[in-house]
Amino acid sequence: MKKFTDIKKTSKIKRIVEQDEYQFKQLPKTESPQTGEVTKSEPAKFVSKIFEARQMAHVYHLQVKGDMGSHAAHVALNEFYDELLELLDELIETYTGQYNIIEDYETIDTSTTKSLDKIEYFIELNEFIKQTRKVAFLEEDTHLQNIIDEIVALTYRLLYKLKYTK
Repeated sequence: MKKFTDIKKTSKIKRIVEQDEYQFKQLPKTESPQTGEVTKSEPAKFVSKIFEARQMAHVYHLQVKGDMGSHAAHVALNEFYDELLELLDELIETYTGQYNIIEDYETIDTSTTKSLDKIEYFIELNEFIKQTRKVAFLEEDTHLQNIIDEIVALTYRLLYKLKYTK
């Protein structure tokens, strides 16, 4: 019987390393059919919107006033932005492990969204997710779609708490 230290490295190991190097090459950016300009990747657009939602939840959390039910909203928004960050991190790390690093994130600009009512904002967020999830991530990547499902469910739980708990 051979000792573990006597086992020689084979070319199989080299093929695995070469495969990993290939897997992490950047995918080409897409060209807009209308303008011919290079556009940001769909995953980057999607993830940037979710980062915006996390930021907006924090802003709404800090702007809660002492009206009836304000403490429940304050707590619900806090839970949402904490949990959303964990899910977003899981989505990005899983995607990166399978494909490559997401680049070209959009800058978070809350100048237009901060004027929206918080309930209206999160309803619109779920509509955005439903409309863009299969463009940003392959439908057959059910492990990624599952994480997105968790984000949708988290948003609906937040909407429940904002609408019905005091």
